[in-house]
Amino acid sequence: MVRAALSLWLLPAAVVLTSCTGPVMTAVGESDDLVVVRNAGTLPEATALLVAAMEAENPWLLGEPAFGVTVTPASNFGTVSNRRHLLLLGTWGSGGVEDLVRRRISSLEPGEVPRLVIAYDLWARGQVVGAIMGRDEAELAEFLSARSDEILRAFESAVESRLVESLRERATQTGKTEQLEERFGWSLAPPSGYDLITTHAEDGFVFFRRTRPDRSIFVYWESGESDYVTDEFAIAKREELARLHYDGDEIEWRRELAVETVDFQGRPAVRLAGWWGNRRLVGGGPFVTYCFYEPGQGRVYILDGSLFAPGLEKTPLMRNLDAVLHTFSPGGPAPG
Repeated sequence: MVRAALSLWLLPAAVVLTSCTGPVMTAVGESDDLVVVRNAGTLPEATALLVAAMEAENPWLLGEPAFGVTVTPASNFGTVSNRRHLLLLGTWGSGGVEDLVRRRISSLEPGEVPRLVIAYDLWARGQVVGAIMGRDEAELAEFLSARSDEILRAFESAVESRLVESLRERATQTGKTEQLEERFGWSLAPPSGYDLITTHAEDGFVFFRRTRPDRSIFVYWESGESDYVTDEFAIAKREELARLHYDGDEIEWRRELAVETVDFQGRPAVRLAGWWGNRRLVGGGPFVTYCFYEPGQGRVYILDGSLFAPGLEKTPLMRNLDAVLHTFSPGGPAPG
């Protein structure tokens, strides 16, 4: 069954009207691609507000936009229906976008105030579709102006969730998750192309690496308690592990290091988002780290994804790395 829509702010989850067999096509596009669909020549102010919201700059990634947005008319929908990320923007009674919404997203109805509904796999597998409808452009513009940050965060969260699900599906099919869980007491689902590199079992450190461009993911664990999960522990341990296993990498303190408490797969976690550097090897790039406690195993985990991709856009690569980290599962009790 194609997954249900997620309705945000105002009403409970929506129901998507579509075939139980699901879409045949597989979604295409990078993880930062986004197509906004509107009726030709309409909603100029609302469209501009939506594009600005989705192209918000990320200071951590040197001001790169969250998404690269393309705007296309509903009359061209057949050429973009298999894109990975779509946002439908329209008004009731105008046809075009309205017809697409009526056919596939039953929870949006004429007369209600604007809101964002997000659905998955409507026209292609692996797809995320958002829809915002209003009675007129003024109402849409007011909503988009007031809720721009929430719209971006909600769509980014949906994109990550769909990426995580796709990665887990592929890893389960190949049996990789079972192999990791049996060996280490946890599983992760990186896509194909990553090499697994292990150290001595007692070190509690494993990393995955993929080249062109260089992407590294490590998992570290040790016995501990929930009070280990602090900013100081996460930073110090990340520095120690990277210096030891990544040829002397260090946090680049000349750039801002964002430290916050987040929910990681239902666990309180410390999240670090910053920049690493290596003066000896003359390299650097962004990284993201999560530190959390797993009570079922009595372990403290640190998960980290880092990137070295000079001259390339960092946003799609880091979004994919972050999604891999969120495929983490602790499995059962830690192996004895």
